[in-house]
Amino acid sequence: MKLREVWVSILVAFMFFAASSVARAEGGAGPEAMTMGNMCMVMFGYDMIHITSYLPGKSRSEYCEEIPATGKVIMAFDIENPHFRDLPIEIRIIRDPLTPVNAGADLEPLTEVYFPAQLYKKGTFSFEHDYKDNGHYIGLVTLTKDNGEKETKMFKFSVGETLWQYVSYVLGAIFIGLIVLAYWKHTHPSKGSPEKAAGA
Repeated sequence: MKLREVWVSILVAFMFFAASSVARAEGGAGPEAMTMGNMCMVMFGYDMIHITSYLPGKSRSEYCEEIPATGKVIMAFDIENPHFRDLPIEIRIIRDPLTPVNAGADLEPLTEVYFPAQLYKKGTFSFEHDYKDNGHYIGLVTLTKDNGEKETKMFKFSVGETLWQYVSYVLGAIFIGLIVLAYWKHTHPSKGSPEKAAGA
């Protein structure tokens, strides 16, 4: 295999790994949640509510799935569909139990933040909460439709440094290391290998 072909193969493999990491990050937020840059969103059909997090006094950056430090966090919600501004919206933030959250489960012991259903006529609202512990959290956004039916969507995020944030980097380093090792073995066959014997 020529050197150029090897590097093309490495580049393709790296791009595949990067795409897989992005898919994992987005999929981990739940099938109804997506990310765009540093802004998360929950989808109600084709309509969305944008969610952006800030660290007041610590950074001017915007955050989505990974909020890098504990302490006071501002979460801002932007309602895209004007009709949603006339529908009650309930917000609940819970600590991620790392097990599936059932519809009828008692969430009170896990609740970090709770705002009962209310109208947000301006189409945007925010709140500030002091997260004291590193960890994973789940946001639940419940929309009450015109017919009284409630629909809940979730988004996941972490606060502070957690081990899971480094998994993709570690896997990437291992993956690239294996490619380099395979290439080195291919270009430096052992003395007793068939290639050496054939060339003798």
